[in-house]
Amino acid sequence: ASRKLGYTPSRTMRIAQRLYEGIELGSEGPVGLITYMRTDSVRIAPEALEAVRGFIGERFGKDYLPADPVAYKTKKGAQDAHEAIRPTSLERPPESVQGHLSKEELAVYSLIWNRFVASQMTPAVFDQTSVDIQAGDMLFRATGQIMKFDGFIRVYTEGVDDDKAADDDKDRKLPPLGENEVLRLLDLQPEQHFTQPPPRYSQATLIKELEEKGIGRPSTYASIMSTIISKEYVSEENKRLHATELG
Repeated sequence: ASRKLGYTPSRTMRIAQRLYEGIELGSEGPVGLITYMRTDSVRIAPEALEAVRGFIGERFGKDYLPADPVAYKTKKGAQDAHEAIRPTSLERPPESVQGHLSKEELAVYSLIWNRFVASQMTPAVFDQTSVDIQAGDMLFRATGQIMKFDGFIRVYTEGVDDDKAADDDKDRKLPPLGENEVLRLLDLQPEQHFTQPPPRYSQATLIKELEEKGIGRPSTYASIMSTIISKEYVSEENKRLHATELG
């Protein structure tokens, strides 16, 4: 939600809490649309797996459905009492409930829905390509990829934490080129690159780091962020965290 929608962790959790506790769906009354969201488990109930595989086969066709359900490894020390965050029913796609949800509720529900469905689809297939370009006694090399089959990308593409990574991704798509083809030089950019310090943490990337280092729990991440900001251990500028003198 931070990458795709620009929401802070505390805002995301507030919205998810409403989706979990229940939304009024007309004559159906209040319905919980997602499973418990303060978990880092990747386990999925067998009936949910069966439902999502049926949905993928019907909506996208057999090419997008793996022969067996996709299993993910649970991280060491994960809280596995609840299952993974997922929609409670595959019979309620985002478009069928959008009339009952606010704009932000629909955005978060769609994100959870799409990511859950994509997690059980076949991988995308790319041709990895390297191109050597000879110019006098100079050799330039371009590496990139050409998509052969979109797979789960048809439903969900993982976001990135900074703009540079997004630009790097765009640069990796190459046009079709043939051997001994003569290329026309459009521009030569003599750039010198220096080692850059790692980008400053945003709330989302700091949570990701805490998760990887096994600090805190899914139930405490949002409150950790609120604490370090409200106690002025960090200041937030353009969504990036800067340590204060007190911090």
